[in-house]
This record gives sequence, structure tokens and C-alpha cells, in this order.
Amino acid sequence: RVIVGPRPTPQQRSVAFAMTDTKMPLLPSEANKDGSGKEPLTPWTSVCCGIYAVVVGLAEIACLSTVGTTARWEKPDPAEVWHAQIAILLVISAFITELCFLASSSTNATYLGVNITESLQLHRFGDSFWTISEYLTKFFAALYMGFCGGGITHTDALSWSGPRPVYLGRFLQWSTAVPILIVISNRAFCSNLSLTEMSIRCGPSFFAAFVYVWAAWIMEVSPTPTARYTFMFFSFFGVFLVTIDQVSLAYIHRKDNLFGWKSTMLIYQVVSFIFYAILFLCGRFGVVASFTEQVMYAYCDSSIKVFQGAILAMIRNREDLETMRTWWVAALSMGKDLDNLVQKARVPVLAMDVSGKIVEWNSSLITLTGWKLEDVQGKPLIDMITLDCKDLVEECINYVVKSEMEPQKELDDHSTLASSTTVKNFAEISIVVSPAAQKSGPQIRQLAMTMVPKSNIAGELAGVVAIGQDLSDIAELKIIQERKSALMAMLSHEIRSPLHGIMGLTGAMLESEIGKSMGRQLGMVKGCTARLLDMVTNIMDLAQHEKRKQTGKAAPRPTTPVNFSAIANEVSTMTDMAVDKMNKPLLRSSVRLINALAGVQVPLVMGDPQKCTQLVYNLVTNACKFTQRGAVTVSARHDEERKR
Repeated sequence: RVIVGPRPTPQQRSVAFAMTDTKMPLLPSEANKDGSGKEPLTPWTSVCCGIYAVVVGLAEIACLSTVGTTARWEKPDPAEVWHAQIAILLVISAFITELCFLASSSTNATYLGVNITESLQLHRFGDSFWTISEYLTKFFAALYMGFCGGGITHTDALSWSGPRPVYLGRFLQWSTAVPILIVISNRAFCSNLSLTEMSIRCGPSFFAAFVYVWAAWIMEVSPTPTARYTFMFFSFFGVFLVTIDQVSLAYIHRKDNLFGWKSTMLIYQVVSFIFYAILFLCGRFGVVASFTEQVMYAYCDSSIKVFQGAILAMIRNREDLETMRTWWVAALSMGKDLDNLVQKARVPVLAMDVSGKIVEWNSSLITLTGWKLEDVQGKPLIDMITLDCKDLVEECINYVVKSEMEPQKELDDHSTLASSTTVKNFAEISIVVSPAAQKSGPQIRQLAMTMVPKSNIAGELAGVVAIGQDLSDIAELKIIQERKSALMAMLSHEIRSPLHGIMGLTGAMLESEIGKSMGRQLGMVKGCTARLLDMVTNIMDLAQHEKRKQTGKAAPRPTTPVNFSAIANEVSTMTDMAVDKMNKPLLRSSVRLINALAGVQVPLVMGDPQKCTQLVYNLVTNACKFTQRGAVTVSARHDEERKR
């Protein structure tokens, strides 16, 4: 299908071209790769995170098994619980926002189609899964703390500012939300990885984050200073390792598209984690009161951290905009190239609207007909062609328009072509040449046009495009061929009469007394005349064959009886007298020619006597030519009667 519009601009044509179901390529990633051409899935930073998660995780289990925890906190602050309840509303609003992002991407995917959607990033279910998982973790943690009196709470007896509560629900939420936030940040750089590759690359940092959160909890609830300071070191060292791993991942992708946006999200995450660490230390040293610390945790968990999912959605949208911009630029270039191709093509191309009025007329048609675009634009094509082909052109246009409106009827269907020799969207038209371009008298340009539907940028039927070929030269060749066939028929007819006269006179001489002494020579003359007559007949047959080919008629079957015994006698006589190019006898003295059909009666068959004689003569002379000694025997037998 040709997608153009009624005199559209190149930009409009390009948009239509870009919105077809062609599978579009993504913007090429320029991220640094290793020698194998793939991104390393287990760099040293990821390995260190994995070792850290295993070692520190075992240490945490050993510490809790041997040392235990401090006593429970028995005086929960109702105000802190109330603020935890208010934070639930913020989490719900963030959850609804994420659902809106997901719904918007799903709508775009439905509108754009499968092929284009596969080439875009979009804010897919994978991104929303991690973001919604983070929100659900915060929601249930806030629900647990808000409606269960703070939940399980231990005493931070070793705080420098005095005992303060340590909420288990807070660390349950952090131990899940913090690893998820790290995965969300990493997904911005690893969007090209599969689920398995993503798990291998980000799994160690995920578990390392889980472990260092619980190391911070053990630091607060451990009753011994040794364990407290040891796990403080473990906690901050884990934060350092995970951050280094994320920075290493970002460095590998430093040449990616939108690296600035992706690195901004990573910086935002690192800064927010540093803020939490500073707030945590301020609480331990008594700089911030316990109430202020817990309230800031509640509201920061439901506000600062939820922005990270929104930033990822904005990055996905920006990536898609960059991809679409690349398609747009490519479509503009392709549209311009297509427009130039149509205008400068060496074949005639024209476009019509649904009513059959001309809207496009390329340079090839200007050269062939002398009509310019401004001369024919808006005129019906029917008015530009001769009367004998108007009905056929109207039928073709109606067929193409109707087929486009009824998709179940395809153009040039194979079954239609098999049952009919006429292609319904094909027509031979004759256009009258412009008076200014005519050399002597009216001139006609014959064109073979194939018509196909055209659509506007909305995908609706806008008309018909006709792409054709100039048949004027072919028509002239047909005329020359017809004249040649007529000349061949005339000459053949005129030559046949003298040949028949020669054959008649030769036959009369053979029957006279004078000719009996020269019977063999006169027989040769008669035979050669018959061969020449056969050649003339073949020329006439060729002319008749060309005529039958044009009319589609079948060749008539021969109905003349053929006597092969007489043919064998005639061929034997001619071969005995035949000479080669050196004027030497064709039949060598060491070779005998035996006619086994002499005096033998064989059944008559229907055929062409002249062609049968020529065939047998060619076979016998070739056999004599290539036989050095021995005999060449001409024989025949009747196998059976066959009806054809």
C-alpha cells in the first residue's frame, strides 16, 4: 500500500510512514562492554556484595542466638503511632499515582500496537511490580505500627542520650523497601537485561542491603557494646559496598542514552540514604529527640522514597520520547527520499482521489505526455484518456476502492488470477499527448497501469495510486511484427506458385519419353523443389502461428495421409545423389545404404508429408555422414494402432 495524502506535506507523509506496523529499532546502546560483547553480570563489586551478605548474615544469626536482644519498650508514644497512621494516607496516594503510570503505559501500548510497543521501554509491569511492592511494604508496616500500638518495640539501652524505643516494624519495612529501591535504581541502567540476567547482576546487592539493615537493628538492640559497635561497622560498610556496586554499574553505562537522568536518580537515592544515616546517628547521640526521629522516619518513608518510582517512570517516558524522536527524524528523511523517488522515477506514477481526480503527476508522465501537474491537477483521469479504455479504467478504480472498503477481498487474489486472465486492478490506457508536445498530428501514449489503494495519515482510504509502464515502444514493435508476419505470408504465397509450376513440369517430363532417360536427375529436381516448397510452407506456418498466438486460437491437426514407404524410396534416392560441402559423395564407398521398405506396404498415418520427409532425410544423411564402414538400413514396422 502506498501511504500518501491529497497533496500532503513531506512531514505528513513521514508520520504516516513511521506509524506503519514496521518493527522499529531501539536507540543503540553505547554502553561499554567487556571483550565478549556483553555486559559483565558478575563484576568484582557484585561478588563483594555477595560475600558480605553471606558472612554478615551468618554473623547476625550467631549474635542473636548467643547474645540476644535488649528488653521490650513498655511506653509507646501515642503521638508517634498517630503520625504512623497519617503516613498511610501518603503511601496510598503514591500507590494510586503508580497505578496511573501503569494504566497510562498500558493505554499507550494498546494504541501503538504490538510491534511498536516491543521497541519502546514504556513503564511496564516489571517497573510497576517493584514500585508497588515497595509501597505495599510501607503500607503494611505503617498499618502494623499505627494500629498495633507501635508493634514489637525494643529498648535502645546503650544510646548516648538515654534509652529510646526501637520499632521492629520500622526495620521490617526498611529491610524490604531499601533493597527494592536499589533494584529500581539498577533497572534504569539494566533495562536491556532479561529477568535471569537482572537477578544475577542485582541479586547480591539486594541481599547485601537486606543484611545491612538488620545489622543496624542488631546494633541498636544488642545488649553488649562489642556486638553494638561491630554491627555498626558492618552496617555502614554494607552501605558503602552496595553504593560502590551501583556506582560501578552506572559507570559501565556512562555512555547510555539519558545517562544524566539515570545518574540523577542514583544520586537522589544515595543522598536520601545519607540523610537517613545522619538522622540515625543524630538520634543515637541525642541531637534529635526520639519523637522527632520517629516522626521524620514516618513521613520520609512515605514521601522521599516514593519519588524514586516516579523518577523511573519519567526516565522510561523520556527514553521513549527519544526513541520516537529518532523515528520521526528517520521518517522525515525517508519521506523526503520517497517523494523524490516518486517524482524522479523513470516509470509513470500518478495518484487520484476517490472520485478519480488527479492529485499527483510525476516527472516521467510530464516527459511522456507533455502535461504538467498544474495542467492536470483536479481533472478526472477519464477526461485524459481515449474513449476505448474509459470503461476499463472506471472498472479498475471502482474495484480498488471497493476492495479497500471490503478487506476480505484482496487485490490480485491467486484464485482470481487462476480462473481469469484479466487482473482487475490492471489496465492499459491511452493518454492523448499535450498539443504543445505533439510533433505531427495527434499522438497517443499507451501506458500499462497497476492501481493500488492509497491512505492518508489517519489510515483512511484517500484514493488510488497508479504505477505503470510506457507501452508506446512496445506498441510500435507490435506493429512492426504484424507487418513482418504479413510480408512473410505474402512472399511465401507468391513463391509457392512458381514452385508448384516447377514440380508440375518435372512430373510431366518424368512421364514423357524424353524424361525417361533422365528419370533419376528429374526425380532429384522434383525432390529438391519439394524441399524448397516445404521451407516456404514452414515460413507460412510461422506467420500463421504468430497470428494464432495473438488471437489465442489452437493450431489445426494435420489431416494428410503419409506413406512412409514412398518417403523411404525418395530419401534413399536423394541420399545416393547427395554430396557434402567438398562436393564429394555423402555416402562412402565402404558404406551401403539399404532400403528395407522397398516393396513393403506399411499403414498410412495422418501427418504432414513434407515434414515427415524432411525428418527421415535428416536422420538418414546424418547416419551416412558419421558411418565409416558397414551399412545404413532404413526400415519400419507397424506396432499398433493408436488413437490420439
